[in-house]
Amino acid sequence: MGKASLLIVLGFSLVFGIVAPSLNRTANRSTENFLHYLKTTQAHDIATSAANIASNQVFLDPTWRTGYNNVPFSGGTYTVTAQDYGTNRIKIVATGNYQSYTQNVTVILQPSSFAKFAYYSKVEGGINWISGDTIWGPFHTQAKMQIPSPNSPVFYGKVTTRLGTNPKKSNAKFYGGYQSGVNLDLPANIDGTVNAAKSNGRVFPTGNLWLTFNNDMVTWKTSATGTETTEPISTFAPNGVILAEKGNIRIQGTIRGKVTVCATGSSGLGFGNIYIDDDIRYETDPRTGGSNDMLGLVTENNIIVTDNTANRSDCRIDATLFCLKGGLTAENYNTRPVSGTLYLLGGMTQYQRGPVGTFSGTTLNHGFHKNYRYDDRLLVTFPPAFPLTGSYEIISWLE
Repeated sequence: MGKASLLIVLGFSLVFGIVAPSLNRTANRSTENFLHYLKTTQAHDIATSAANIASNQVFLDPTWRTGYNNVPFSGGTYTVTAQDYGTNRIKIVATGNYQSYTQNVTVILQPSSFAKFAYYSKVEGGINWISGDTIWGPFHTQAKMQIPSPNSPVFYGKVTTRLGTNPKKSNAKFYGGYQSGVNLDLPANIDGTVNAAKSNGRVFPTGNLWLTFNNDMVTWKTSATGTETTEPISTFAPNGVILAEKGNIRIQGTIRGKVTVCATGSSGLGFGNIYIDDDIRYETDPRTGGSNDMLGLVTENNIIVTDNTANRSDCRIDATLFCLKGGLTAENYNTRPVSGTLYLLGGMTQYQRGPVGTFSGTTLNHGFHKNYRYDDRLLVTFPPAFPLTGSYEIISWLE
């Protein structure tokens, strides 16, 4: 019995002598791993905080490029560089240092454009949002959204309003989130687009303009019976911005590349309007992927679907729209014959929502049904010189 006990004790001693050093090494490695994780996380948190601080500086002052150098923060330091990155973009690199550990965060910002909205209005004009209405992409209105019960329109992007909804508690489905009290007004003018056209685009100082696009070519004239000229878009308007001052523009065709068409002038139908005379579409449909085609239609007044034979059986608009003082509407919307469906692939920003047809219950009496789909590319890019909101937004965050 005594020998057996001795052997057991010796066996445990032998095993412990072998295992104990391994346990010590494991414990030491665990401590080292924990300290490594702790210090790396601290350096990362410092870098993230610095990136947020620098981004806020850009939001407050878009010209800020000063950066920071070895600023003490949370037991470590941070350094930030801010520099121009391509066209109108800013690249921020924030470095967080904690003891011997370093972590980087890279942020890309660009001007926020009204092109990002699937739908924007300053005045709703008492129009109701009802069951069956569906909006993809960001939505904002400066007015109060009218959503009479028990209607339940569906919004897949984030919805923001300045004045909320009526009633305050609606049955709307806000799958992308909802926020009230957001004040984002239209700009006082569209000088940015106008100046871009005058810088390296194409300007027609007076009179009307007809444009027919054929992929990367454009045929233009300045009167209904005038002489037509055809040339590459890159020659016609090198930066892609086309302007008619004190005139209306009539447009149709197929677009290849990035173009913005702008009309300015007095209020009403005098000038400052764009008429859609027939389908205006992209050569490559962005819904199938790989499309670089993008069109902006910018007006001081209205964008109008012409009442003509071509538009009597549907009309398609591939573009993002901006109407400073008016909206998208159909010519003779309350007297024209039933004209099928108005298809919009893009987004719209307008002063006031305009009519495109008349209904009795669910029956279309005149004009168009509506089928509006958002172009997701507009979340991160926009047509040349499209009107801006006046602030910057983050489009990329890399840790």
